[in-house]
Amino acid sequence: MKSIVSATSYRRLVILDVLFSSEKPVSKKILTEVATCGLNTLNQDIIAINDLFAEDLAQVVEVDKKLFLHVPPDINFDYLVAYKITTSDLFELSLSMFNDEKLLPHEWATKKYVGLTSYYAKLKEMDTYLAESRLILNNSPLQILGHEMNIRFHFFYLFSKCYPYSGWIIEDFDFETIDIFIKSMESNLRIFFSLTARMDYAIAIGVSLTRIKQGYKVELLDEADYMDDLEEYYEAKKIDFSSLEKQLGAPLDREERHLILLLSALGSFSYLDHSRIEFRMAYHEKYRSKRYEVGVAIASLLKDKVTDFDTLLATVLDYLTRFTFVEKKHLIPDIDYFSKQKIPENQMMEDILGVLASFEKQPGYSYIRDNKNIIANHINDLFSFVLLNEIEESRLHVKVISKNGYFWEIYLKSEIRKYYTEELVVFCEDLEPREHEPDCDLILSDFPLQQKYDIDVLVWHMPPTERDLLRFRSFVYREEQ
Repeated sequence: MKSIVSATSYRRLVILDVLFSSEKPVSKKILTEVATCGLNTLNQDIIAINDLFAEDLAQVVEVDKKLFLHVPPDINFDYLVAYKITTSDLFELSLSMFNDEKLLPHEWATKKYVGLTSYYAKLKEMDTYLAESRLILNNSPLQILGHEMNIRFHFFYLFSKCYPYSGWIIEDFDFETIDIFIKSMESNLRIFFSLTARMDYAIAIGVSLTRIKQGYKVELLDEADYMDDLEEYYEAKKIDFSSLEKQLGAPLDREERHLILLLSALGSFSYLDHSRIEFRMAYHEKYRSKRYEVGVAIASLLKDKVTDFDTLLATVLDYLTRFTFVEKKHLIPDIDYFSKQKIPENQMMEDILGVLASFEKQPGYSYIRDNKNIIANHINDLFSFVLLNEIEESRLHVKVISKNGYFWEIYLKSEIRKYYTEELVVFCEDLEPREHEPDCDLILSDFPLQQKYDIDVLVWHMPPTERDLLRFRSFVYREEQ
C-alpha cells in the first residue's frame, strides 16, 4: 500500500485505520505514536481527512479531547481505502495504461494538468512499485512491460481494491455479460460465488478480455502439463464461453480459457454438492500432489476438532491454488498491504508455521517460503472461524414441513420450543439453498416424503405424540437411533 499512495496519504490511512477499528475515542498521543508524526501534523491530517471525505461518508470528530471516526453503517474501512486508491497517481497512470492509450509524457501531463517535473516524480514512484512485481515501466509511450500474467495481476489487484468506489471501470466488457458466463460455470460445477467474490472474478475476467482484445497474449508455460487435467476437472466442454467470445468478437484460445477457469481461485466460492468437494480433493491428490500434500498437513491440525474435514481441506486447497502463478507475495489479491498486523502469538499459529516450515525448503514449495507469514495469517483466521462454527454445528438444525401449510408448521415449531431453546435447536428456512450445501440435520414432517439429500426425516403426528417427542430427543442429543 505504501507504493500505491503517497507517504502523506498512507499516514492518513494509518490514522483512519486506528480510528475505524477502535470502539472508543482515541487520544491524540496514541495516534501520533502509531502514525509516527507530531501533533501539528496530526491536526493538519485530521483537517485534510475531513475535507477529503463528504460529511455523510466519513468525518473525524473530537470527543472529550479524544478523536472518533463517524461513518455510516454501510461504509467499511475497505471503502475508504478504495476511495484513496482511486484518487491516487498510481491508479490514474495504471488506468491510462490499461486502456492502452500509449500517451507520451507531455501528452499525459497535459491531459491531467500536471507539470512534467511532477509527472516524472509520479513515474519514479510507480516504477519502484512495479519493480516489486518484476515489471518495467516504459514512459515513451506510457506502458507496462514484463510477463503478461504479472501485468494482468497488477491491473486486477488495483481495480479490485478500488471497487466499489470506482464502480465498474472496464470499458469494453460489461459485468452483466461476464456474469452470464460465471452463472453458467456455477451451474456446471455446482458452486456459488457470493456477490463480492463474483465481482472479483468478473474484474479478473474483464482484465483478461481487455488485454486479449488489445493483442496481448498470455503464455502459460508452467501450466502446459496441467491443461488436460484441469479441463477434465472443470468439464470444460460443458462450460459455455460464448457470451465472452461474442463480446470479445473472437474465439478464446485454449490458454486463455484455461486461465479464465483458473482465475476462479482468486475469489472464494461455496460448494452446493458434497460430491464436488470429493472430486476437488481427488483432482488435487492425482494432479496437484504437492499442493495436496501441504493442504492435508495444514488441515490435519484440526482433524479431530471438526465434523466436516473434507470441506475444510477443500477450502485450504482452494486458497493455496491462488499461488499458482504468483512469484511475489504482493501479487496475491487478498493481501492487506495497509494493515500489516503482527502474527498472533498462539499455539495454533505456531503449529501452522511449523507445518509450513517443514515444506518451504522442499522442491516445488518456493511459494511457501516467499509467502509463509501471509499463508499462516490466512489459515489462522480460517481456523478461528471454523472452530467458532463447530459450536453452531453442535446445535440441531431442523427444517419443519407440513402438508397442510404454514400455520401447521408454526404449530410444530411452537411444540418444539416448549422443550428446547435455540441453544439446542435451530430452525432452517431453506431446504434447498442456492448458495451453499444444505445445512439441515433433520427434516420434521407430518407426512412421509422423499428428498434428494442425505438428511434424516422424522415423521410426526399432529399433534405430536410422546413417542414422537422421544424420537426427536434422540436427534437433539445425538443418541443412537
